[in-house]
Amino acid sequence: MLKSGSYVVDDERPVLVAGGDGCIISQNKSARRLLGPGTGKYCWNVVRELDGAKRLPCRQGCVMELIASGMDTSQDTEFKLGGETHKLSCTPVNGTVVSMLSPMRKPADKLMEPLSPREQEILLLLADGETTSTAAENLGVCESTIRTHVERMRSKLCVTTRAALVAEGFRLGYLE
Repeated sequence: MLKSGSYVVDDERPVLVAGGDGCIISQNKSARRLLGPGTGKYCWNVVRELDGAKRLPCRQGCVMELIASGMDTSQDTEFKLGGETHKLSCTPVNGTVVSMLSPMRKPADKLMEPLSPREQEILLLLADGETTSTAAENLGVCESTIRTHVERMRSKLCVTTRAALVAEGFRLGYLE
């Protein structure tokens, strides 16, 4: 979890989906905790009300402008919240705009300690599509040992799923 000012943002990034008219049609739990219930309200009103946020580009009609600019356009804006830098990414998708808030962490801050050689070995097996049982069989260890390594890696890389673990492994250079 990341604490930002008086807000707590889970590892799950706050996500909003606004329809073509700018009204929020969906939001995940993390967005509800951070912004309050927003379904049926204009996206720019809900996000702009984020207490303590500075430099947000949200304004009346911004959703419609982004949709009109096309599917290849995305708007990424860094802003301050509780003294920390965050990013608001708004992307048009099939007549809607998906907006995600995320902390801007430095890679060194995000990865507090490197993966051990054994964790890297298990990460490679996961990237190759191995399951817990087949990875355990390949390495001659118990399935619980594999699960323990996976949980430690997820914690070290600040991710919540195995797919995200593999993606972050590629991004950080553990996998080629």
